[in-house]
Amino acid sequence: MDSFTLFLALRPDGPLDDAAVGALGAELRPDDGDLRVWREEGRGLLRVSTEAAADGLEAGLELAHALAAEVLAHCPGQLLEVSALGDEDSLVWRAVP
Repeated sequence: MDSFTLFLALRPDGPLDDAAVGALGAELRPDDGDLRVWREEGRGLLRVSTEAAADGLEAGLELAHALAAEVLAHCPGQLLEVSALGDEDSLVWRAVP
C-alpha cells in the first residue's frame, strides 16, 4: 500500500467563521490526527486534507471522494476539487475543467 495525501476544496453554501471550521474538524474524524480543516477567507473556500493508505492513485482518489462526502454531510456546499497526492504522482478531479 502507498501513502497519499487526500485533499479537497469546496465552496460552502454559507459563510464559515473560525468556530464553525473548528467544530467541523472535531466532528468529522475525531480520531484522525492527520486531518486538517481550514478556510481560505479571500476566496470563500473550505479546504480539508488528511493522509491515507491505498492501493494506487485511483483507490486514493476514491478515498478522497469518500472524505468529500463526509465533509458535505456536515457542511453543504459545492465540491470544487478532490485529489490524491502521492510521492511520485497525483490524481485530481475538478468540478470545472
